[in-house]
This record gives sequence, structure tokens and C-alpha cells, in this order.
Amino acid sequence: MAEARILYIATAEGLVQLANPGKSDRWREIGRALTEQDLRAVVASPNDPLLALAASSAGISRSANGGMSWDLVLAEPIRSLVFDAAATLYASAERGTLLRSADGSDWVAVARLPAPILGWSLLEDGTLIGVSVDGRLYQQIGAEWQARDAQVLEPLAITADPSDPEALLIVGTRSLYTPQGEQPLPAAATGALLMLRGQQPVLLLATHEALLRSDDRGATGAPVEGPTGVTVLVTPPRFIDQVFAGTAQGALWFSADRGRTWAELRAGYPAIHGVAFARAL
Repeated sequence: MAEARILYIATAEGLVQLANPGKSDRWREIGRALTEQDLRAVVASPNDPLLALAASSAGISRSANGGMSWDLVLAEPIRSLVFDAAATLYASAERGTLLRSADGSDWVAVARLPAPILGWSLLEDGTLIGVSVDGRLYQQIGAEWQARDAQVLEPLAITADPSDPEALLIVGTRSLYTPQGEQPLPAAATGALLMLRGQQPVLLLATHEALLRSDDRGATGAPVEGPTGVTVLVTPPRFIDQVFAGTAQGALWFSADRGRTWAELRAGYPAIHGVAFARAL
């Protein structure tokens, strides 16, 4: 039996759900939810194909039935959501509180930070690192969160070189910060940033003018033909060559060759702010 996949798309006007029977060019819409909410993030459990959560200024909404219904489980403005390597959930509230949950139904505060975390990176060794609105880095060490001795200006997103967990890459409004130093960008960044695993890692970074692709960890980058105004870059679990891109114009794009070529899958949605995957047999 072919593996089915569900795609959750967080938009400026709610959640869109797509599904396919195992072929990436056959996505079809199966439902919408949380209408009229400006969603900031969406995540799907790596262990439970029916569990998904979405975040907005209204709080965190949870679905335990594959998106058929959603319940507001936390009424507090949320900036970001993430699963760690053990499938524990973390949420960063607008006022800086860092929250934790085992299954998304009940939340407890685990840290109070000066500013909310806006982007996360789960390293190959299982370490979770976040970058906050004020440019500070926070690292998960056991049950504690510690600030790292680093700070960047106007951060938008963070990722890491899979071959070197200490080699963090952070995109700011006008620069890419790498272990080798600050790299100026040709145009303002949107915040979409992704490092693809593989024998030769590939970095994808979006500006308001183009999507850039780099084979040398951001030292150089060249624009590719395809989507513009990319706000989200996501690779599905277990597929190191595939990439999905969501745009500010509400289009969903797909690449099967590590970002070299692109095809538009869907269009006509509100601005896309997040994408998450769930698998079901």
C-alpha cells in the first residue's frame, strides 16, 4: 500500500490541508480550518500521524485526528513552535516565555527569555537551538536552556550544517552570518532558510527578489528560476532531495532535485507562513 502524506499549510487567513497518495505531483486539497486566523507556524508530530498544532496571536490550536477538528489549547500569542528530537513540543510566546508540552494539550513554562524565539534548528546530535528576536542564541541542554555567546543583528531564521553541528548559519535582514563571517545579501531576506543534508549540503535562502542556491555553505549563491517572494522552505522527512516552498503570493512550489529546478503545485492561497508534513500508511 502506498504511503499517503498530509501537508499542512499555515497562511495569513487560516490553515489549508493537502494530501496525496504518495506522488508529490498529485496533491489535492482535503480541508481548511482556523479560518480568518493569521497563522504564524504549524507543526506535525514525527511520531503520531494524527497530531498537529498551529500557532497564531490567538494561541495554540491542536488537532489529534489528522486535521478533522481543532481545539484552542492555549490562549496566548505564540511566535513559534517546534518538536525536539524526542518529539517534545516547545512554543515561544510573544512575551518571551518558553513553554513545553508532551503532546500539545497541556503546557508548562520552562524559561523566561528577554525576547521570543522566532526560529529553530534541530541539530544532527539532537540539540535544539533557537534564535530570538533580539539576536540571541539559546541552546537546549537537558531540561535547561542556556544562552550561547553569539548575537546577530535583525535575525530572521537559523539553520545548521548537518556535517558540523557547531556551524550555524543565521540569516538577517541584509546579511547571512556563517562560521566564516558575515556575507552581505544582494537584497533583503524574507526569512526563508534551509540547509539540505547530503554528501554535499545545499543551502537555500530567499530574498524578496530571488531564491538563492549555494553549494558552498553560503560563501556564494546564485539565483534559480522558479518561485519569488519565498517565505517558507521545508524538506519532507526522509526525502533529502525534495523541497517545498511557500510564497507571500500564496503559491506552493516543489523541487525534486535539491532546489535546482521548480514546479508550481498550487496557487491562489493567502500568504504562506508555514508548512508541515504528516505521514500515514
